[in-house]
Amino acid sequence: MEQYIAFLRGINVSGQKIIKMEVLRKVLSDYGLSEVKTYIQSGNVLFKSNFRDEMQLVQEIEDLIENEFGFRTDVILRKTKDLEFILNSSPIGKLSIAEDLRYYITFLKYPFTGPTTIPSFSKNKDIEIVFHNGLDFISISREHKGSYGFPNSFIEKTTKIPATTRNPNTLEKILALAGDC
Repeated sequence: MEQYIAFLRGINVSGQKIIKMEVLRKVLSDYGLSEVKTYIQSGNVLFKSNFRDEMQLVQEIEDLIENEFGFRTDVILRKTKDLEFILNSSPIGKLSIAEDLRYYITFLKYPFTGPTTIPSFSKNKDIEIVFHNGLDFISISREHKGSYGFPNSFIEKTTKIPATTRNPNTLEKILALAGDC
């Protein structure tokens, strides 16, 4: 059985697309996924499945959410081992820690095959993409006019692919929870 993390895009933000995690866990468990756990309210779902077709699995989870909660949201799926790899083998560990910088990992729903210059900067230079492997982007956020940029919309605009973004601390906590499965 494979262990997965499903990232639900744009739920429970500013009172929009509300999903209670205990209801989501029940819906996914009733569907047949094993050891379903959630981490915080932003749509991080861990589970085990021996489903072979990952794109079909994503489609079916999106359909379940639409049927149960009345709206459609993108589900971005990664295997736990893929998340471990991006955290442990990527530039994240090599980036210098600085109080005035924020680091993020953005997960694309589909592979990006277009050209991207690395590093790539947002218009205001508050977001810098420092790495991507076609599915996952690592970026640095700098303060601009009193706030830090958030890379999700910049990366979606660049790739034209739905994405969701998490910080490395959240991802490490998700992996710790995965280890408890």
